[in-house]
Amino acid sequence: MGYFHEDIDSPHALLEIAADRNAELAPQNIFGYAPALGDTFQTCWNGTGTYAFPGSAVQMSVVSTSASDTMAILISGLDADYQSLTEIILVNGTTPNTTVNAFFRINSATILSGSNVGDISISNASVVYGFIGAGIGTTQACLFTVPAEHSLYIFRISLTSGTVNPNKYITYRNRVDSSTGRTLRVATSTFQSDMQTFDRQIPFRVTPKSDFQFEAKSSSGTNELSIFVEALLMKDKYA
Repeated sequence: MGYFHEDIDSPHALLEIAADRNAELAPQNIFGYAPALGDTFQTCWNGTGTYAFPGSAVQMSVVSTSASDTMAILISGLDADYQSLTEIILVNGTTPNTTVNAFFRINSATILSGSNVGDISISNASVVYGFIGAGIGTTQACLFTVPAEHSLYIFRISLTSGTVNPNKYITYRNRVDSSTGRTLRVATSTFQSDMQTFDRQIPFRVTPKSDFQFEAKSSSGTNELSIFVEALLMKDKYA
């Protein structure tokens, strides 16, 4: 029996997980980029304003700002029961295409070929739940909803900013919303420029059916911020 997991006997457990040796242990690399961070807290993502989660499971409309975009994209998220849900859907240029499945949460979306010329939006009733910037190929949103019977364990958090004004800084915080309606905003901190990294000796656990995200704001004007979160999604029976 392995020291980390009963099905993994390698001393390099994280390498075995990255290689998908066990389906119940999955690495999660969560990227967030806010190109125009304002002076009020907002989700660190490349969409507009504060991210709003769907109130119920809904079908999503997928459309690009460029008629040249006709590639397939993979949408990964959760259904109304917080169970994993994926769908491959074709982007039909500037003509909206609707998913077959109803998504309660979208954790990521990635193009499966080529390079997207335009901005691709995944939305319902004009509310954007997934955004792929032109030429990027994948969503850049520092948010993740934990499936039922799973926990998300955060090992590392890295933030970067190019602020050079000595009187300007960024404030950021960890936000977790539970399925029962509780909201926690914790670990508030500030930094000015370059990179700030936290390597946790004991991983931070995000419980099942919780919405996790990073919120941030600039002390004045607008700023750019990027966040990278390295985490592990684990089935709770192994926790």
